[in-house]
Amino acid sequence: MLEETANKIMESVRSGYDTIAGEFAASRSDLWWPELEDFRKLVKSGEHVLDIGCGSGRAFKVFAGAAIEYEGLDVSAALIAIAKREQADLLATFRVGSMLALPYDDASFDAVLMIAALHHIPSEHLRLQALREAVRVLRPGGRLMMTNWDLWGHPKRWRWLARALWLKLLGRSDLDWNDMQVPWKRGVKDTVWRYYHLFTLAELRRLCRAAGLEVEGNVRTAPRRRDGAVNLKTVCRKPSR
Repeated sequence: MLEETANKIMESVRSGYDTIAGEFAASRSDLWWPELEDFRKLVKSGEHVLDIGCGSGRAFKVFAGAAIEYEGLDVSAALIAIAKREQADLLATFRVGSMLALPYDDASFDAVLMIAALHHIPSEHLRLQALREAVRVLRPGGRLMMTNWDLWGHPKRWRWLARALWLKLLGRSDLDWNDMQVPWKRGVKDTVWRYYHLFTLAELRRLCRAAGLEVEGNVRTAPRRRDGAVNLKTVCRKPSR
């Protein structure tokens, strides 16, 4: 993917989520993913946790009652504003920022979450940059825990893949393979298109290792009852040395 195209997509992701922030946050208020419970078990009392791509701060709810120091970061200022408002009485810190250039010192966190975030980053080069930034802010021995969309597990994948293939064959798409634009409907005529890259297990494993991580777990989850979607759940560790 051309750098110019990737930069345009990054801006569209930011502006798109700013546009739909209220609707998006409301749609996720009661959404509960079992993998978040799995991640909670890996976080110990007293640890410093960074949630990259935190959105409206929904994932923080899974740590309710846990004695951790939580920070959330998202590129969407509108979603961060909602997170600050909704989690105002909780021990959480939120700020606007890019996962490609994290505003934190090296080795600042014991654990990093990237819940449904990396798949919004266009081009393999930038996805690897995002992972390397996560590794940079992790302390030695710390864990990176991710969920991403599975290429073969989403119920609407064939519709989106067919549309992406057709546009590419017509020369009307600058996206890479396994990339697609997913619509967020706002009424009858208004649609916000959101960029996604759909991963395979092998691709995620390769990217994590290239970023300097040891892969501890990398599996497909069971279909969610709400929408039938399947995620890839990945747990990695930063080497101690």
